[in-house]
Amino acid sequence: MDTKLIEYIIAIAEEKSLSKAAERLYISQPALSQRLKKLEDELGTPLFARERDGLTLTDAGRIYVNGGYSILQIKRNALKKIASLSQSSKNTLRFACASSSAMEIIPAFRKSNPEIELIVRRSNTPSAKEDLIMGRADLGVILTSSLQHSVLEYLPLWTGELLLAVPDGHSTIASEDFSHGDYTALQDDYFVLTRAPSFVRNAENQALRSMQLQPNVICEIEDDVSRRYMLNNGIGNAFVPSRAPHSEDTYHTYSLNPPLTFYVVAAYQKSIILSEPMKQLIRLLLTQYDELP
Repeated sequence: MDTKLIEYIIAIAEEKSLSKAAERLYISQPALSQRLKKLEDELGTPLFARERDGLTLTDAGRIYVNGGYSILQIKRNALKKIASLSQSSKNTLRFACASSSAMEIIPAFRKSNPEIELIVRRSNTPSAKEDLIMGRADLGVILTSSLQHSVLEYLPLWTGELLLAVPDGHSTIASEDFSHGDYTALQDDYFVLTRAPSFVRNAENQALRSMQLQPNVICEIEDDVSRRYMLNNGIGNAFVPSRAPHSEDTYHTYSLNPPLTFYVVAAYQKSIILSEPMKQLIRLLLTQYDELP
């Protein structure tokens, strides 16, 4: 993409002087003046007017320069993405992970690809998504309520449902009330919620609004192990994904009314070409989530 002429015109506009612009661009003033005149002849209109304080843009000149800035930004972004691809080709793969289940495929990938440096960042969905959009990660696993995104490609790995989890022995529970959307029995209960900001906490807040509850939040946590411990010890209610419970779990789960579903997806920028290591990592992820109960 030859953007030299655009850079010339922008330099003149910023310096307000042909001589200063020529000095900045390391070309002669007559050569720069000739390029400007040729462009103005092609456009059929002047781009600059001579004022007391130097050259100022005409209306046509402002349109040209504003468009030029946009074109140069597109070029910079394209070069950054190409550099990112080049970095990936140098045996490096940056993996942003917002799901603990996805972490389990890392040993298998490293064993089959010892020449690839897999750089893993464990984070929540908002951080992982930002890393992908900004080009700081090549591939990620995130949670989402929609499979559509303007910048990222989403490959579904698993579809889940957020369930209400209540400790064993709750004295006022009537599951038939829950099936009809009546959660008044929980209005004075304590809840264990996920620490914000996160996709899960947003989903929990959405669920509580639909249940018409203002919860007493006893604590905020980040991991499933702590959540299960608190549920099994009767410390508070919580929300859990729709997976088969562990054999030692004693709490009870209920579908919400209406149900609250979400997706775990492999995500990457739509504009990139998947490298072979990325394809292999995605295949491992598909196998891993296909085996989830």
